[in-house]
Amino acid sequence: MHNPPVNNARSYLFVPANRPDFIAKVHIKGADIVILDLEDSIPQDQKQSAREQLTAAILQLTKQQQAVAVRINADLENLCADLAAVDLTRVKCLLLPMTEDASVIRFIEKYLNRLEQRQGCDEGSTALVVMIETCRGVANMREIAQATPRIIALALGSEDLSSELGVEASPESLTGVCQQMVLAAKEAGIDALGFPGSIGEFSDLEKLNQMLDSARNMGFSGSLCVHPAQVAAVNKTFVYSKQQQQWAARVIDALHQAEQQGRGVCKLDGRMLDAPVAALARQILARSETNNNTSTL
Repeated sequence: MHNPPVNNARSYLFVPANRPDFIAKVHIKGADIVILDLEDSIPQDQKQSAREQLTAAILQLTKQQQAVAVRINADLENLCADLAAVDLTRVKCLLLPMTEDASVIRFIEKYLNRLEQRQGCDEGSTALVVMIETCRGVANMREIAQATPRIIALALGSEDLSSELGVEASPESLTGVCQQMVLAAKEAGIDALGFPGSIGEFSDLEKLNQMLDSARNMGFSGSLCVHPAQVAAVNKTFVYSKQQQQWAARVIDALHQAEQQGRGVCKLDGRMLDAPVAALARQILARSETNNNTSTL
């Protein structure tokens, strides 16, 4: 069975794991990754039923060549039951909500090691997206981001964090946190997902686009989505344009020619090119190739 990639994904779309009517059509919404949710969207008295439906939902989506993630619960009892219900041969990414320190991640990793061995998966093959949703989580982001090589992204939980702050989710309340998140993520070599605003606002697309543009300019590379209407905006925002890709290719070519002539720097379009510019150009080309491959699945 082919498993679509999860690295460098832009859009992660939530769908309740116990809604087969939603799951049947979610693969046509354009999300890089569909998140089968066992947490917020599932009432406590329905969580076991949702777990029992999880395998069928995963199988259906993977047959449609849709990359799948599962959001598990944060409390210990549900967390262990959730992990035991996930088919790790088909799900290559888990979302960890309400993450507040690295010790929790290391605990989960030990259990994942056992589950992967039991299911015949390579150890470490299950990626993690860590959700930062509390003030304590924000304070510990640097340690959290570096807790394990399994982590591919930090994701902002804007609603829960804003609730703890006692304010509405807005650029005013979240920009500082977003900037910290990008720094912690990039230092660890992983992605940052989110934007400075309410993820629950999906009807005002102009406002959403403004917040996504702000996130992109900070260094974010994608976002969680709670409604299909957000997916297209996220995919469009977090992709390098054809002009940027062409510029990156020209930069690599110009520096290659300079190296052949024994020079470490050169000029292109009135701008000096050196190693940091080359690193940005390579990142543009690498992420663009990944996005193009994902869009053809």
